[in-house]
Amino acid sequence: MGFRERHKAFQEWFTPKRRRRAGGALLAIWAVGICVYPGKHWIYVMMPGIIGFFSAWPPELHDKR
Repeated sequence: MGFRERHKAFQEWFTPKRRRRAGGALLAIWAVGICVYPGKHWIYVMMPGIIGFFSAWPPELHDKR
């Protein structure tokens, strides 16, 4: 199984619902981690969490005008 097939299979498996859960989990880890162990490196957990969480919302949600 080549890289392209594995990548395609991963994209099909990583649905928006799973992306929201993964992003939410990263944001929860960030929120707890920043309180327990403050430091400047938590941005590396926060940014993928924000990107994953908010990129999983359907576009129809934003077009309700």
